[in-house]
Amino acid sequence: MKVFWHPQSLLHDPPHEILSGRLVPYLESPDRLQKIKTTLEQDDSFEIVSAQDDWPPDVKDHILAVHSKDYLEYLETIYDEWVAIGGDKSLGSHDIKTMSPLAKPALVKIYDSTVRDIDTYQSAIASVKVTLSAAQYLGSDKGLLHSGVFALARPPGHHAQETLCGGYCFLNNVAIAAKYLLKHCEAKCVAILDVDYHHGNGTQQIFYDTAQVLYVSLHAEGDYPYFTGSAEERGAGLGLGYNHNFPLPQGHTTDDLYCETLDKAAEVIRDHPEVDYLIVSLGVDTYHEDPICEFLLTQACYPRIGATIGSLGKRTLFVMEGGYHIETLGDNVRGVLLGFEGQRS
Repeated sequence: MKVFWHPQSLLHDPPHEILSGRLVPYLESPDRLQKIKTTLEQDDSFEIVSAQDDWPPDVKDHILAVHSKDYLEYLETIYDEWVAIGGDKSLGSHDIKTMSPLAKPALVKIYDSTVRDIDTYQSAIASVKVTLSAAQYLGSDKGLLHSGVFALARPPGHHAQETLCGGYCFLNNVAIAAKYLLKHCEAKCVAILDVDYHHGNGTQQIFYDTAQVLYVSLHAEGDYPYFTGSAEERGAGLGLGYNHNFPLPQGHTTDDLYCETLDKAAEVIRDHPEVDYLIVSLGVDTYHEDPICEFLLTQACYPRIGATIGSLGKRTLFVMEGGYHIETLGDNVRGVLLGFEGQRS
């Protein structure tokens, strides 16, 4: 399997974040990407490919198919504005009498502690380039020879809405890829299967009223982002019936319960024969030792997840989302991808 990545994805590196009211080291660190990449490099089943700096030349046009122009400008300029008014470059405390650009009514684009630094925008663009490079490969003649491809994207994206960032996410990589496949690869419908621990509220919001994208999510009930992800959220307008949520109980979701629910999610996708491509929002923060997880999944579960995804028989783009237990992160990602590939052998 080809694995696309970009070295600029490593640049985004805030020193800390606020988690449950405490200042803690930033969990969505560059170490995550390095760990996954190193693990996959040691396995002959994977070919690591660096996404090209100059492709696509119109990357902003692809982003603007999902996000608003003023939001993209906000991401590009907000750090410099912060520093210009005396903001601490280390993201420490600042003079509260100063009106921060973050507080401008027209530019309140953040709903939690998603932290920006000097390189955030560059890394977010690199993450989109990685995802689009993988999507382009999957949709090309070369991609027809292979069933799956992995975009090792960072920062993640599934919490990013059209005009909001949150949950470590700035640009919605899977949404941008889905729009690309629909426009440039003659797809009638794209399915997005989200297996991250958290509900992909951004992806749901972007496609809630369209029948061109089928969104299916397994996630923790009642956890971040707290107010979305119920089974009653089924889409609206033309998209009614194209949004399916499978919330799972915190503290009680075992390997078997998760895989049984994944089978139900897979049936939803099978019931839509118009789906040409499958995009997987791949989060492995479902692992029982993950610092922000309340599931009970073991490492043995991840090949099972991959095998179920592979059984759908769709050309599949995996896009990296969450997963914060560094020690097992690479192995859990590899487990999903090998399980998927094994289903095809």
